[in-house]
Amino acid sequence: MTTVPNEPEDTSFDQLINQWVDTEPVDSELSDSTIKLPESLDGMQLSRAADVQLLHAMLIGLSESSEEAKQHRVSKLMRSIRADKEKIAGERAASAKKPRRYLGPAIRLGTAAMITIGITILLISLPPNKAMATIEQMISAIENAGDRTYSVIVKDQKTGQRERARNRSATERSRQEQAILDGATLYLRGRDKYVLYRYTPSGQAVVNGSDGQTNWLIRPKREVLVSNDPRTFRIPMPEGLADLLTLNFSNTLKGIQERYRIKYLGTVPVEQNQDVSWAYLHATLQERRFRGPRVIRIWAHPDTGLLRRIEFADIRLQGDPELKKLILDLVGRRQLPNDWFSHSAHHPSDTKVDSLLEY
Repeated sequence: MTTVPNEPEDTSFDQLINQWVDTEPVDSELSDSTIKLPESLDGMQLSRAADVQLLHAMLIGLSESSEEAKQHRVSKLMRSIRADKEKIAGERAASAKKPRRYLGPAIRLGTAAMITIGITILLISLPPNKAMATIEQMISAIENAGDRTYSVIVKDQKTGQRERARNRSATERSRQEQAILDGATLYLRGRDKYVLYRYTPSGQAVVNGSDGQTNWLIRPKREVLVSNDPRTFRIPMPEGLADLLTLNFSNTLKGIQERYRIKYLGTVPVEQNQDVSWAYLHATLQERRFRGPRVIRIWAHPDTGLLRRIEFADIRLQGDPELKKLILDLVGRRQLPNDWFSHSAHHPSDTKVDSLLEY
């Protein structure tokens, strides 16, 4: 059995199909205006190409997550079909003696155009991806969420028990009198105002905060540090969260959007409140090189998008090799005092304040 090399027409046909299949919506090298129909193809081959394009567009439409990409594919197919029909019409005019030769392809292309119009209507009418829509709603909700108070919880990944400093040995507590995340309280207003209360093993408070322009740090029996450099006094995050979790939850949610595969799993209650159901999202890491938790679970208000609870799995705290689970849980929405996010609201008036040099 012998193999016959591709004819020039077959090569032209393959090139036309490859231009369609390989071109991405943002491909500047092969934009719609630069895709050319090979002159060597007749009406039958153009019809075959249109059929392949139609099938490809239907399959892409079923899996494409971006509305912009869907619209691009459909528009691109419509333009391709119109170009094919124009070429067939030109060939008809040049070969008036053989009108029947192109009747079948023209009918098929017309049918393909009608089907494509149906696909366009279907894609436009389909609801957006529920998980992505919920994340977008949560990001928008932060702008008008008002004051929120979250409890910070650290649990052992295996046993589910909280990792309280009081459970540590006296030797360890005396060796390292540092504030810890478990048991901390986080106060938020808008995108960039926060106050975080952490406590040392002996119960002394360490407070980080920002009024949106100035960052500050309050430590036991020491001067208050103030700076307008947003890089100062950062919260010591676990290594696995350093590149993802910030106190600007909008940025955190956007990072999850970009690097995680998110599924919407309906409305379910959380541990502390079994009487109310919340929209539940399950996110798994899809960028293996990214330094982040493998699994993130999110609960939000099903109507407003208010972030109710977020859990980061497989976290290692500094100096602890065991896997932990870090949880931020909404515990209050009462209006805080107007000056709550300024450092003066959290220390005696006679405390020394040291302003760091501006950057």
